[in-house]
Amino acid sequence: MRLSDLRPMIQTSRLGLRKLTLEDANERYVGWLNDPEVNVYLETRTATVQGIRDYIDKKSSSDTALLLGIYWQQNDDFIGTVKLEPIDFATGVATMGILIGDKVYWGKGVATEVVNAITEYAFNSLGLSEVNLGVLGANLPAIRVYEKCGFATYQVDKNARQHGDATYDQVWMRRNK
Repeated sequence: MRLSDLRPMIQTSRLGLRKLTLEDANERYVGWLNDPEVNVYLETRTATVQGIRDYIDKKSSSDTALLLGIYWQQNDDFIGTVKLEPIDFATGVATMGILIGDKVYWGKGVATEVVNAITEYAFNSLGLSEVNLGVLGANLPAIRVYEKCGFATYQVDKNARQHGDATYDQVWMRRNK
């Protein structure tokens, strides 16, 4: 399967997930990644439009990554991203990451809807058997979302991640088909 050829259109009751394009690399997206409240648990701390364009271009041509934008269906508002990377078809395993960048949509169940949708897509459309993720132990809202979506912790690496001025536990979670 060539991921670079896929053009998934995943729909939920309120959201659409579709492949990001270079046009999605805009000041709004950059603003999210540069916002300390949004990027508090992200590896990315600063971004530029060109940097995002390069990132989207690299992921779009990869056969081990699927990067999707999250859009609010009612107004087609671009509100975040979700990715599966790396995807290993030989083992049936993918790693997931999510960003709800637009704070207007925080606390509305968007992350739960996205995590469920991308996980089901991984299982039912890509034929994978496991989706896993890593999350900083201090990111309790994200951990609650993942648990609500059926993910379970399988490993905790104590004080494993230096992030900014603090050291955090790295929590590893997974959901099997």
